[in-house]
Amino acid sequence: MSSPNELPPAIFLDPWLTAEGDGLKALSQTIAERVERQISSNLSQSARRDAISRRGLVVENLVANLAIMHLSPHLENRDLLAVATAKTKATRYDREDYPKRLLSGVVLAMEELGLLIRHPYAFRERSTTVAPTPDFAATIDRQRVKLSDIGRALGAETIWLNARTGEISFADRTPLKCRIEYQDTEETILLRDQMERINAYLNQSGFRFDGEHQGPVCLRRMFLLRSLSDPHSFNLSGRLFGGWWQELRSDRRHRITIGGERITDLDFQGAFCQLMYVHLTGKPFPGDPYAIEGLEDHRGGAKLAMLTLLSRRGDLKRLSPELKAALPRGWTAKRLMDAFTRHHPALRDAIGKDYGVELMATESRIMVELLLTLKARGIGAMPLHDGVQCAASSGGLVAEAMQEVTERVLSVALPVVEKPVVGQEWGYKEAA
Repeated sequence: MSSPNELPPAIFLDPWLTAEGDGLKALSQTIAERVERQISSNLSQSARRDAISRRGLVVENLVANLAIMHLSPHLENRDLLAVATAKTKATRYDREDYPKRLLSGVVLAMEELGLLIRHPYAFRERSTTVAPTPDFAATIDRQRVKLSDIGRALGAETIWLNARTGEISFADRTPLKCRIEYQDTEETILLRDQMERINAYLNQSGFRFDGEHQGPVCLRRMFLLRSLSDPHSFNLSGRLFGGWWQELRSDRRHRITIGGERITDLDFQGAFCQLMYVHLTGKPFPGDPYAIEGLEDHRGGAKLAMLTLLSRRGDLKRLSPELKAALPRGWTAKRLMDAFTRHHPALRDAIGKDYGVELMATESRIMVELLLTLKARGIGAMPLHDGVQCAASSGGLVAEAMQEVTERVLSVALPVVEKPVVGQEWGYKEAA
């Protein structure tokens, strides 16, 4: 058995996935029947029928999760599925009709049938994780299961609220968070309605990878409280997560099409830094915010450094492993602080003040407003945190909408640029 530290990161079980296509339905039914034969029961006939139905739901959901993990291009080399089997009180984030207490037994039965490889729960290190056996993965392929065969039950929560616990991750020194149960208000109902409209629009926008549908889209907004004791509010972070294109490697994005067209990747130039400048000075930075002396060939490192400096509390005293790897050899926290404050003296007093989650809230508000604007105009676009991917023929219209929305939200239009997509040639470069 592998030790916990030797296992790659897992993706979390999505209890809302279902089998829709005939091939996946047939595979789920066959496995459910095998699971029932594996699990003996002394229940009455009516109780047994109920148990079979509920176990069948769990089997179908597990098979759908394993299929999407096996087939999705953005989950390449990620073949562990985390299945939390602990008995916990149901919250607004849970699927009400999902018989979670049956999950552990179904996982064990599927392991005994040679369908799963199971890695048991490790205290404070990981949930129970499973992976399809090579034979089961081959069965998914033989059944010609496609991502379009995977559906989604209605009702998943799209407005999430987390809180910092006050503890720090030992691995990367980031604040640990926990999920918060909250009561609905007019604000949360409005936020949820926006996401329902956005998700419906995204699912009708003709997104494809290598010409294949990639399964149902259900984005969620992730809000944050700085402390467990803070009143429940939805004015920090709020970024959109859950789109398969958000995790796709950049060198594979040229294989995306929207409505049959290649994509254009449009970005608010230096969005994070620009939002800080607008907040402090009322206008964007006049130039490239990431043209930091000494980091000309490490633009990714400059962007990560800006995010780090504006998102932390207190001075930066040491580089995280991720940031250190993104910077030139020999750079220290002090050298980084000095380089940034020389290029951005106006931001000197903003560093270390935990502005990041406030900037993300503004960024996400802009993105929601942009998506609703594009929906109204019938233009499909894939949201990233600080930009969108759209069909090439819509690039000019989308860039104009991006500037229009930022002017409406910020009273100033942010510059929009086109980012190169590896494997494509480009014409459009910058919005007027």
